[in-house]
Amino acid sequence: MLHKIDKIRGFHILAADGEIGHVDEFLVDERDWSVRYLVVDTSNWIGGRSVLISREVVDAIDSPNRKIRVRLTRDEIERGPSVDTADIETIETLPAVWIM
Repeated sequence: MLHKIDKIRGFHILAADGEIGHVDEFLVDERDWSVRYLVVDTSNWIGGRSVLISREVVDAIDSPNRKIRVRLTRDEIERGPSVDTADIETIETLPAVWIM
């Protein structure tokens, strides 16, 4: 089944042992335009860190309940790579500039 990225943003992540955060962004591979990682905001659980979760560990997307189940524990997610370690184009990491 296909899902729209803009609808999945904000879905809660359910690890094997409980909820751990919510989807904040997605990282897309420029070669084939596939989603490579979910960027998960864990600020309510591990102090504001955004972590990467590979699409490979996603078990199920529960759209009606706005949840995504993954095959990782909360500890594994907490020890996972930060979004700061991702090879993201510099221009995409800069804050927006407003000209008035």
